[in-house]
Amino acid sequence: MSGLPALRPGGERPLTPGEFDLARGVFGEALDLAPVRIRRRRFFPFQPRGTVMAPMGHIHFHPTSEAYCDDFSTAPLGDQGLLIHELVHVWQSQQHGRFYLPLMRHPFCRYSYSFDAARPFTAYGIEQQAELVRHAFLAAQGAPSPLAPPLAVLANVLPFGGVAEMRA
Repeated sequence: MSGLPALRPGGERPLTPGEFDLARGVFGEALDLAPVRIRRRRFFPFQPRGTVMAPMGHIHFHPTSEAYCDDFSTAPLGDQGLLIHELVHVWQSQQHGRFYLPLMRHPFCRYSYSFDAARPFTAYGIEQQAELVRHAFLAAQGAPSPLAPPLAVLANVLPFGGVAEMRA
């Protein structure tokens, strides 16, 4: 546990020290974690309960979402993977500006991808990028996705400093 009090619906919090370490292990210094907030409130009024969003540099959980954790670093691996996926969207916002994702995101964004080792990371869609990183994280933790290439191959296309340790 982080030692912080539980976050009430409607509130927000910074990353816990454990979440910070988890993210640093994937992104290295490529992601500025200090300004990131986890918000237990909708990004927009109609955000579905089961949808997590990170459109403008912060992660938004529906106030009654079962996906929310007070400390993802102590949560099950699948929940940690969700955090990593959403942090990719935070990284995308930091790289391209805070309005990039709201303008690029549409209902037809694909999460699935056909991996090509010669294809640069930036050639994948926004959700595909997040899934590539999530799959690398899960593989590094000993739970590779049957849909993803081996970690040693996958990690070579990822642009993050922390991924170097994941290749080992």
